[in-house]
Amino acid sequence: MTENGSPILRQQPSPLGAVRRVVGFLGRRPGWTALSIGLLLLNIGIELSLPQFVGATITALGAAPSAPSLGGLVGIFLGLVVLRAGVGLVLGPIRNRTAQATLGDIRAAVYDSLQRRPFQWHDNARTGELISRAGTDVGRLQELLFVCLLFGVDVATGLVGTLTLIFLTSPRLGTMTLLALIPTVATMAWFAAQLQPRWRRVHERHGAMSTVIQENIAGVRVVKAFAREPAEIAKFRARRSEFLRELGEAVNFWAARVPFAQFLFGLAVPLTLWMGGGEVLRGAITLGDLAKVLVYQMALGGRIGVIGQITNILQNSSSAAQRVVELLDAPAERGGPVPETSKAKVGPLRGALEFEGVSFHYTAEPSLQVLETSKPPADTRPTAPTPSRSQALDSLSFSVPAGTTVAIVGPTGSGKSTLLSLIPRFHEPTRGRILLDGTDLRDWDRDTLRRGIGIVFQETFLFSATLAENIALGRPDAPRAEIEAAARAARADGFIRELPQGYDTVIGERGISLSGGQRQRIAIARALMIDPRILLLDDATSAVDPSTEQEIREAMRELCRGRTTFVVAQRTATVRTADAILVLQEGRLVAQGRHDSLLADCPVYRDLFAETPSGSPAP
Repeated sequence: MTENGSPILRQQPSPLGAVRRVVGFLGRRPGWTALSIGLLLLNIGIELSLPQFVGATITALGAAPSAPSLGGLVGIFLGLVVLRAGVGLVLGPIRNRTAQATLGDIRAAVYDSLQRRPFQWHDNARTGELISRAGTDVGRLQELLFVCLLFGVDVATGLVGTLTLIFLTSPRLGTMTLLALIPTVATMAWFAAQLQPRWRRVHERHGAMSTVIQENIAGVRVVKAFAREPAEIAKFRARRSEFLRELGEAVNFWAARVPFAQFLFGLAVPLTLWMGGGEVLRGAITLGDLAKVLVYQMALGGRIGVIGQITNILQNSSSAAQRVVELLDAPAERGGPVPETSKAKVGPLRGALEFEGVSFHYTAEPSLQVLETSKPPADTRPTAPTPSRSQALDSLSFSVPAGTTVAIVGPTGSGKSTLLSLIPRFHEPTRGRILLDGTDLRDWDRDTLRRGIGIVFQETFLFSATLAENIALGRPDAPRAEIEAAARAARADGFIRELPQGYDTVIGERGISLSGGQRQRIAIARALMIDPRILLLDDATSAVDPSTEQEIREAMRELCRGRTTFVVAQRTATVRTADAILVLQEGRLVAQGRHDSLLADCPVYRDLFAETPSGSPAP
């Protein structure tokens, strides 16, 4: 965080560091991980021993074709093959269970991380990008976990074990094999370094494509209202083409280079036949030993191919791991300047608030590293939306006694909603401080603070659940009688009972099956359910007709008694009854007082609420 509390873009984690972070989740299941690796090592040991029996059999055949030991060697070989198959049958389910459970741990950690990010971090993050990282990128980590639990151990152990056995059989052939292996691995490592940025761009393009999909699903009504379907389809196709182009380039880049690396190591086999044949003729090694070396080298050649697959998976997964780790390491919502050893205040709220020189500005700094889709692929500079204004509030100072009803008015963009967002600490002041019951808000336990504040947002969000569950969101164990009482107070009980299942009616996503006024009344009931000491109503009656507004206002008058209430309002009938009115303009407090005095003395207020001869507010 910067000094003024705004989020800053952290340094991008390195691919290796991101992989280590993801692999570290395997440590949460040490027993299953150790068992998986142990069984894999047993399988590798069996695999490395099989060429020994092949060589011994060939040597036995050359020395005495009818030797009785031949049957024993074949029997041992067959037994090892059966044992390897049995170990594989046990290893598969254990490895899969370990990987899937670990992937579940990563998903849970990502979800927990997203829940703990501050509002300002989410303000500067793209929803489609978050969905891409939390969904697609986490899914790609499954391959990484399989590599670590299977292929990585297999290749590392197999390479070391195979080279050791070749050296023990023939130091000359072992040296030659090592000399062929070194440039092969070095070549693949160099190619791999070029591959990782390509996979990163693939994932960024996928995130951009996901953003288009998410925005169009969320805004489908706007798209249809303006007949923008063809343009939006064209936009998606453009993002899809960019994604497919990057994907094709990454896949083709690696596919064209693995055969070259395999060719380099493939030269070791004819050299072994030439050099090993000479050693056999000189009697330095047996024909069976030469056969063992050749089998081991062909096994190494197969592992070179596996290394190619692993490298591709690692570069792909490490890019995904980077993007996931950026979510895990994003700055969490802070509890304030109180040291961790101190005890945050958790006492009951009375509701007295005081703003002392409070200023706040939004930031355009990006929350995540993202690729600018309008730039060429080489440009990986992060971008983020630019806020419509930076300085939202400027040096606000006022006090509100407990139990007071305060109306906040002002032109559009004057900072009314921003002011409300500071009270439950959705954002932290850039300068100044806010006192609640004489204590700095940052010294309060955040959960205690928010449980004592009821909020009705300007845009109502309802979950795809029953109406009863939506009303009882803050108190999921509340009895039905209290849920219905809150609904009656918000004038929602009548239309709820007219629905097919009443309070058990499951509403559509975001409550789209309800009218705007109905959603607003459900939101008011939801806020009242927690019996808050502070009520924040952000233009809570804007979506209801005058008759319904009058009903809600009458109910709210009783419910707000004894509670500190902040009301963002646009109608004279609402502000007229407030104990105090704050008038904002361009983030500054230009006046405060009661309705009649402000009409006489404040031009800004008069422009907003001057009445026409008919008695209605001026347009």
